Amino acid sequence: MFSFFKNWLNKEQGKTRSMEELKQEIQEDAAVDFAELSEQEAEVEAGEPVPVAEAGNQKVRTDLSLHPAWEQQLDNEKKYTLRFLQAQLPDVPAGSISVTGFSLIPNPEGLTVAMFVRNGLDQPVRFKDITLAIYLDDKPFARQRVDLSGMGSIPPRSSRPWEVFFPEGTYLHENFRFSRWKVMMKAQANPYVWPKHLDLDPQMEARMTERQKDRLELLSHSLPPIEADTVEATGFDIGWTKRGELVVAVLFRNGLPVDYRPGKLTITVSDTEGDVVATGIIDGSSIRVRPRTSRPWLFVFPENAVKKKNASLKRWMLEVT
Repeated sequence: MFSFFKNWLNKEQGKTRSMEELKQEIQEDAAVDFAELSEQEAEVEAGEPVPVAEAGNQKVRTDLSLHPAWEQQLDNEKKYTLRFLQAQLPDVPAGSISVTGFSLIPNPEGLTVAMFVRNGLDQPVRFKDITLAIYLDDKPFARQRVDLSGMGSIPPRSSRPWEVFFPEGTYLHENFRFSRWKVMMKAQANPYVWPKHLDLDPQMEARMTERQKDRLELLSHSLPPIEADTVEATGFDIGWTKRGELVVAVLFRNGLPVDYRPGKLTITVSDTEGDVVATGIIDGSSIRVRPRTSRPWLFVFPENAVKKKNASLKRWMLEVT
């Protein structure tokens, strides 16, 4: 607890950083409509609501709310620092919950994120299990499910500072180069999912270069969300072998809450003219895509399954059924 204070005090050979310097560490506010959160993620507590925002005003101001343990252990100077930082935060959308990071502290075992958890409702809110993610330069870097029940009840229109530790096992990749970072909250009840966690087959990973892995990681991050409880297949690479075989690389994205294990798959590749280049029924029984993840797979059409051997593959289309 209070790792961010130690981090601030250790800057510049032990000199305490100025308020203006600390203000520079406040990151982008990320809001979620409270209606998107499930009962397992957060709940509204009974309490005296504060006056409703004036008509037409879609934003509300927040005040600092310290957990009782923080209130007891922090001295007045540290409380003033947190109160100052909270005052610099933008207004939050009415009816939303948001998180704003203000300190990112690496250590040998992982990363500690200090953030303000902000309640834009007119009732107290108590959090339970929430998915939090760290983004570096707008790309997801780490993600985990976090039990935030220890924060206690956050009063209406309040911001509560809290620390969350992300161990190395939550990292999606190992690239620490970044100029901006932010912490985001993911709502389970959202009807769309982003299966951006790349889950490589061990045998395929052993044959891939780091450049190929980076390209796949970028692809999984750039694709749009898919509807919950669906699976989507996206072709991302294609080429000919010296024997005239057609090799197609497909990224399966699983929005199901269970493993995706297809049986037989009918795969058709067409060119920009609409002509079928190759088609066939493929045995997909060895494919396993874990819930809410993406996994690439290679399919090889033998020469006798290729219907258009002179096809231009600068642009191509894939259909998987």
